Amino acid sequence: MEFDDVLDAAAPGRVTRDADVMASYSVDWTRRWSGRPRAVVRPESAEQVADVLRACTQHGVAVTVQGGNTGLVGGAVPSDGSVVLSTRALRSHGPVSADGSVTVGAGVTLVELESLAAEAGYTAGLSLASGESATVGGAASTNAGGARVLRYGSARQRISGLRAVMPSGDIVDRRTSLVKDNTGYDLTNLLIGSEGTLAVITDVTWKLVRPLTDHLVVAMSFPDVRAAVAALPTILQLPQIDAVEWAEGAAVSRVAEHSGTPTPLPAEGFWVFAEMGSSLVGAEPVLEALMSGGLDSSRIAIAESAAERRALWSFRERITESISTAGVPVKLDVGVPAERFEEFVGSITDAVHSVDADAVLVLFGHFAESNIHVNILPGAGTFADDVAGALEDAVLELVLSHDGTISAEHGIGRAKRRWLIRQRGETQLAAMALLKNAWDPHRILNPGVLLD
Repeated sequence: MEFDDVLDAAAPGRVTRDADVMASYSVDWTRRWSGRPRAVVRPESAEQVADVLRACTQHGVAVTVQGGNTGLVGGAVPSDGSVVLSTRALRSHGPVSADGSVTVGAGVTLVELESLAAEAGYTAGLSLASGESATVGGAASTNAGGARVLRYGSARQRISGLRAVMPSGDIVDRRTSLVKDNTGYDLTNLLIGSEGTLAVITDVTWKLVRPLTDHLVVAMSFPDVRAAVAALPTILQLPQIDAVEWAEGAAVSRVAEHSGTPTPLPAEGFWVFAEMGSSLVGAEPVLEALMSGGLDSSRIAIAESAAERRALWSFRERITESISTAGVPVKLDVGVPAERFEEFVGSITDAVHSVDADAVLVLFGHFAESNIHVNILPGAGTFADDVAGALEDAVLELVLSHDGTISAEHGIGRAKRRWLIRQRGETQLAAMALLKNAWDPHRILNPGVLLD
């Protein structure tokens, strides 16, 4: 039988080759990366996933695994001629168990997971701006972090088990909520963050947690990054701290202009957003300490009601949206040691302008983790591929010179593959290649992602 007939038989009624339908699976969220798949298949069960992978392996056809397609490093963009295996139809979910865990299909979105958790009096503990589209399987595959890593950890800390299908069609079932299980290699943790290069995650067992009862959001507009860095140890003393985010004043001003909403604080400088499970009374000693340390009260905004909190957080959460309306950016997600943060932020403008003097730099990120989301917009038009590559090189060289990481959250994908050896070295890269060859000897899964 021809491959197309075998694929149709593996997932009856779940395969499309319509060019218009496939278009949305062929371009990534940033619009920088695209490919030309031969088909898109949306299996409805782990067994169908197994049949699809078995067929692709037997015929030597590459498979691109894709969830919500919200990634930022080209990791879910199809290689030409590959089959896109979309996990969006893997939608099953069980009840929330007595220990606060729930098993859901990989296609369940993070917003839907949070809704399931809330119905049972829990929170999933993972908050991403793309949560309405980003899927649980994608979060597992990339070890997604987000705004609340400080309290709840990244996806790795929230996942207790999963089920996945190997390229051979064999199913690895490690769905469990056991707190202690010391039986052999931890295959769950191996697959988390593997970016779909070892197996296709079909189900995830997620550990839920009880949410904070009180909520308070404080925004602080520091005069500069040095003042903010000096104040961070005090900020982290806020009671029941949940998230500490940051943005340059220019990024906040961009949101204000985009939304038509004036900023509640002086826009210039360096903004820090903190959310905590506390009343204002509980936070007052720390806020007083910040003011004693030199932060003027006119540079502090406090939000107590749900509506006020949403409005204040929007100046951080809508930065990505405001950037996207301005053009196609070069986006990088990096991190540096806390003691190098100020120096790095102070150096990055020169590094970018050494490549393109007209480029516009927009910076924000997760302050407690020294995580920097670097967004570079063209002064006009779009970046040529060679200029975009040179900008990436300039930033990542600067990151490594500051003992940082080329990927704090988003993964390696296609965009940073050639930089992986620079950070990890030949020995670690060779060990990764051995794992890849063991799980995917025919190298059909996500070719060109993470490894050559």
